[in-house]
Amino acid sequence: MESSQENVVQAVVIMDTFNNNFAPINKIKPMALFPVAGVPLIDYVLESLGLGGVDETILFCCHDGPKIKEHITKCKKDKALWSLNMDVQIIMSETCQTMGDVMREIDGAGLVRGYFILMGVNSITNINFAALLEKHKLTCKKDKEAAMTLIYKKVSWEHPLIKNNKPMFLACDKNTKKVLIHEKEKKSNDTVLQLPLDCILSHSDLTLHYNLVDANIALCSPSVPPLFADNFDFQTRDDFVNGVLINEEILASSLYYEILKENQYAAAITNWKTYQIVSWDILHNWVYPLSIETGSFFQNNYIFMGNHNFRKTSSKLSRSCTLIEDVLIGSNTEICDNTTISKTMIGMNCVIGNNVTLLGSQILDNVTIKDNCKIINSFIADNCCVEGNSVIENGTIIAPNVNVKNGSKFKGEFIENSEKGVTEKPLVKSTSESGTEWENESEGSGGDDFIGFDKEWSDSDSFYSSDVSAQSSLPESPVPEDTNIFLQEVIDSLARGYEEKLKCDYLILEINSSRYAYNIQLHEVNFFVIRAMLSLPILVNSKSVMVTVKDLFKFFRPILSNYIKTKPSIMDCLKAVEESCLKCDWLLGKAGQIIHLLYEIDVVDEDSLIEWFEDLKENESLLINETSLNKFFIWLQEASEESEESD
Repeated sequence: MESSQENVVQAVVIMDTFNNNFAPINKIKPMALFPVAGVPLIDYVLESLGLGGVDETILFCCHDGPKIKEHITKCKKDKALWSLNMDVQIIMSETCQTMGDVMREIDGAGLVRGYFILMGVNSITNINFAALLEKHKLTCKKDKEAAMTLIYKKVSWEHPLIKNNKPMFLACDKNTKKVLIHEKEKKSNDTVLQLPLDCILSHSDLTLHYNLVDANIALCSPSVPPLFADNFDFQTRDDFVNGVLINEEILASSLYYEILKENQYAAAITNWKTYQIVSWDILHNWVYPLSIETGSFFQNNYIFMGNHNFRKTSSKLSRSCTLIEDVLIGSNTEICDNTTISKTMIGMNCVIGNNVTLLGSQILDNVTIKDNCKIINSFIADNCCVEGNSVIENGTIIAPNVNVKNGSKFKGEFIENSEKGVTEKPLVKSTSESGTEWENESEGSGGDDFIGFDKEWSDSDSFYSSDVSAQSSLPESPVPEDTNIFLQEVIDSLARGYEEKLKCDYLILEINSSRYAYNIQLHEVNFFVIRAMLSLPILVNSKSVMVTVKDLFKFFRPILSNYIKTKPSIMDCLKAVEESCLKCDWLLGKAGQIIHLLYEIDVVDEDSLIEWFEDLKENESLLINETSLNKFFIWLQEASEESEESD
């Protein structure tokens, strides 16, 4: 009996994030019940735990416990799949103010009996928890002091889940996967990386990681709760990690890490931007088998309409409305005439009027949007009414039960009801270390972080895919990991070469060496060399992007000549420019200027440019509407006509 108890796979889910990143929305609706692609967040968590081989799950609630208990009771009554093979226990304690308090409470009550999984309610994944926990146990057999294995997902450094979150740097022993250095908020403009000398001397083979997504998932040994109990300064998981690394010998504990495979998805919803990104990833089947078509909470409820568009069977759509891509429409929602919707989730019992544009937004339940409105990159909570001719954009967040007056215009603001009526606040994050605080005045907030959805609309796909022109409505496959690594190595080589003014011949040797190491085809090398050149960190922080691009092209001219010298390679180059201008915020609106620079230095020729431009039109690329690109081709045509006349 005891041995069978030891084999029970336990998980602890902390139901609070202990910050105000979604305030004050989460004061009304607990994080666990936030709808992500139409489904409460806790449903994804429990479904993934059940499918991942977990036998017992503890949901630890510090706030809104009764609401969560009511939801779990309903799920059990409806016979959710996870309820058939997994026991779920809800623990409530309003005295816990931090994650550390929760762990000390768990230790005091003896809630876990051995090795266990620790995760937050904001984590969405499709991993096999039981298999990873067994892997952690094997690590513990080799190292008796192993306390925790941290779970990460490696992605492109441009991935929006990294760009819109705290950057992280990890140094590890390559052979054992032991974590040696763990830093968050490493400044992106740092050009020098400092490592302790003893770390280098003690470990002959180091691995450095700076493109990892922290899934907020950890595999824990029985020693973890007592470590929290003995160290009251451990308030967060990062406190625990840093404390163990600094005092490894004193605490007799060590940390390890695991990077997920290509077909495994893991992400944590930490702010409005990541909330938006994960919602789209779910529609694109990245979290399979948790998908619109196969998940138990979706089955037989949605109609697939192509281009990752889904609607509930009870919804009503006008024949003249247009669903472009990545659209989810809830039950009993009505979409009226001539309305256009793209990359938007709409909840239940909503009415969307005539001539409405919805782009990159989240609309919750019981919302009415009247005629001639534009909602772009914004969030509208439950029971709101937006009167006609209103424009809501630039990441605006509207709290529940707000009535937006006719003709209103909001950009990047937080709108809520108060005693004085509808009030507006700037959507910025205070410099306070205690978490996000809403500023009551816009004065002095120029340097604060904007925390809503993206201010500017970007149509880039998830960076798990590199093909922006893919038209298939089927789930795309992730980019092979070797390709991502190759791209990152080229970026690193070019960045170092430009900074240290190295000879381009040496850089070409490095690029070719990486190419053969990862078996990259020549046409891919042509593409990724240009892609890397337009993705260098110096461009991200540049005050004058085009001046920097011009200088980069001048410095790397020998590299351009080496790779871009035939008609096929020129087309590879132009495709790389197209993808870069669609995916990189710092290049938005600058495609024409970049092409002009390449034309002036004879990297691309007129015939290839015209052929590429016709391809853009035929494939209906979003780049075709860019003003600078159209101006360049008008200029090119006029220059060609003048040349013919002079002849």
